[in-house]
Amino acid sequence: MARLLQALFGRTPLGWLQLAHHPLRFSMAITGVAFAVLMVFMQLGFMNMLFDTTVMFHRQLKADIVLVDPAARSLIDLRTFPRRRFIQAMGVEGIADGETMHIGQLTWIKPGTEGHGKGERGIITAFGIRTDHETFVTPGVSAEQGILSITGTALFDTGSRGDFRAFIEAIQAGQRPQTEVAGKTVTFEGVFRIGASFGSEGSIIVSDQTFLALSPKASPGLPNLGVLRVKTGADPTEVAHRVRAAVAGADVKVLTLEEFITESRNFLVKESPIAYIFTFGVIMGLVVGIVIVIQILSTDVQDHMPEYATFKALGFTNRSLLGIVYEQAAILTIAGFVPGLLVSLGLYELVRTGVSMPITMPPDRVLMVFAMTATMCVLAGTIAMRRLSRADPAEVF
Repeated sequence: MARLLQALFGRTPLGWLQLAHHPLRFSMAITGVAFAVLMVFMQLGFMNMLFDTTVMFHRQLKADIVLVDPAARSLIDLRTFPRRRFIQAMGVEGIADGETMHIGQLTWIKPGTEGHGKGERGIITAFGIRTDHETFVTPGVSAEQGILSITGTALFDTGSRGDFRAFIEAIQAGQRPQTEVAGKTVTFEGVFRIGASFGSEGSIIVSDQTFLALSPKASPGLPNLGVLRVKTGADPTEVAHRVRAAVAGADVKVLTLEEFITESRNFLVKESPIAYIFTFGVIMGLVVGIVIVIQILSTDVQDHMPEYATFKALGFTNRSLLGIVYEQAAILTIAGFVPGLLVSLGLYELVRTGVSMPITMPPDRVLMVFAMTATMCVLAGTIAMRRLSRADPAEVF
């Protein structure tokens, strides 16, 4: 390692030699940096997982334009709007077809828990759709939704959070298993996959009539979402402008699908306290790393103060000596980042398989965290050198 660094720096790698001279201290420094890297990766991973799952359902809609209540912020927490607004929108030039949906979170007894008392209850997101209208791009829904015309039947999301393997296998085997949803018995005829989110353990798709039966407070004239598709070649943005003019009112909002996705995501980024919590976690991870590296490098500088003083007496500038500390910072950056990244990848995989949440590690996040780690170590090194920069060689001796 010393020879490699000597070739890279063109001089004796004093930074490496000083770190390697105290293996225990070096190991502590690497552990501190790795912990900071791990903390930052996990906070960013959970935060982006929250953002991604919030718009996961949006991306499954087969729509160009959506109609929602003006206060809508999340697809699983939508208010209602008058259906007459949807009917008005259907008459706008450029609209090919569309339909309304009912969306709500319902209580249910989780399959496989019925033998334990009354069964374990949870929350499931239900999508009530018209069975003869293709509402989702999700594979399998279009082929299966025809069987939902029988009231009391449903499709189950195989990405729901929990151990539902036996339940899913029973559905796929055609056994038509049942469970209780909103106090009523529901028969499951097929499966699809969207996945769980922070706000929902999973989802089911039912017909609009089944949804109204499961949620008595829902009304056919007050849907939660309107989905519109434009004619081939039409610009969704331009058609959306025409729809806004046609259905102008305080009781409905017209958005393109991409605008709906952006607005829902931005709500979490800018207004939700959750985003601030995760951001604070990232900052604290970096602060912890800076404190640890400062302590290690400051101790190292203090231990080698006579040697540094000798260098200064020989004419070496503070900038030259700072290069040694920066060399140590670069070594700690790489030595701490690699294990931090590897452990993070392992924990990401545990989250994906353990709680069925779509946490990913995009390359830009790796580069960003590496840059943050390097900045953290360089800043710590600069702070650690402040005492040496003010020191007089004569005072040291």
